[in-house]
Amino acid sequence: MLDSEKPLHPFDEKLLKTRGLGSGRQYEPFIKVHEISSTGESFRIFGRHSFRIHHLLSRIELSAFLIFDCYKFTIDIKEQFPLPIVDTISICKHLGIKHPQIAGKLKVVTTDLVIELKNKPKLAIAVKRSEELQDPRVLEKLQIEKYFWEQQGHQWKLFTEFEISASLKENLQWIHAASQNLDEIYTELSDLDIPLVFQRLAGSNIRLTTRCAALDDEYSCEPGFHIGFFRKVIAANYLSVPLDKVFSKWSCSELILVEDVGILAEGISSVS
Repeated sequence: MLDSEKPLHPFDEKLLKTRGLGSGRQYEPFIKVHEISSTGESFRIFGRHSFRIHHLLSRIELSAFLIFDCYKFTIDIKEQFPLPIVDTISICKHLGIKHPQIAGKLKVVTTDLVIELKNKPKLAIAVKRSEELQDPRVLEKLQIEKYFWEQQGHQWKLFTEFEISASLKENLQWIHAASQNLDEIYTELSDLDIPLVFQRLAGSNIRLTTRCAALDDEYSCEPGFHIGFFRKVIAANYLSVPLDKVFSKWSCSELILVEDVGILAEGISSVS
């Protein structure tokens, strides 16, 4: 039976009615974290441009997301973006590739990240571990994505662990533990408390770790309170930080509070 004659998988057909549509706060990814078997490497993190929670399925995907979420020309980021089934069937026929399917039912092809940029074409990104590229079937699926986006007039790029600098990797490991319970973090962090505590840094050129230790003494806090607070704030994406520099070398003046924490908090309250 030709791929064009096969039915779409019922689960995917149902999801397409509400997923992959809209933009910004209204967008819903085709795949959400709680819908897959997790190995502890999935993340839910608030986006500064979309004002919604993003569902990221690996630490490498988180790395790519953070890079573009900090990019000044980014307008929106859509993760787990579903490609039109009609187009992917046609592409597979053209390339002589079997369309992704399970038990004879077609599965939707998704792109990990679609970056919408100001006054520039979209950038589609496939995120893979380099070892996955040894699998011929993985390469075939990547060909489908690449062909689709280039036909649409947009760039398509492959992102692997080799695109992650040593400093970014160390920074992600530092905030990893705080990232594991983001729902709790968003509940804990008040949109009133964050600017108040942030003011204690006062734009100092002193290293963040040194200043936080001094603040613990000044406010009679448990040792590690302030650095722990800022670690959570960074993990929740309330602060812009120099990811290209190891966190232990950050100066207080390099941390920038998002423009309106109140707006972020409003967006978080409606997260699903």
